[in-house]
Amino acid sequence: MRINRTFSIPVELVHELRKKHNQSETVTRALRKYLDKDKEIYAYDFDTRTLCIALRAKEDIDDTLKALLLQILTK
Repeated sequence: MRINRTFSIPVELVHELRKKHNQSETVTRALRKYLDKDKEIYAYDFDTRTLCIALRAKEDIDDTLKALLLQILTK
């Protein structure tokens, strides 16, 4: 469930936020990150490309998956 709230933020942030496709989700992620400082980092905090790069760098990934990740990254 979601609820609309009104907050005052700097104009510069408003201009940056307008560039984002889903502004509500961007604000939600930022607030979660701020409020959950001591909690684990979640995969949804990263874009897909960053996750692919991180997975490819791991040593316990088999060669087939590494090749697939490389193919995805070079698109």
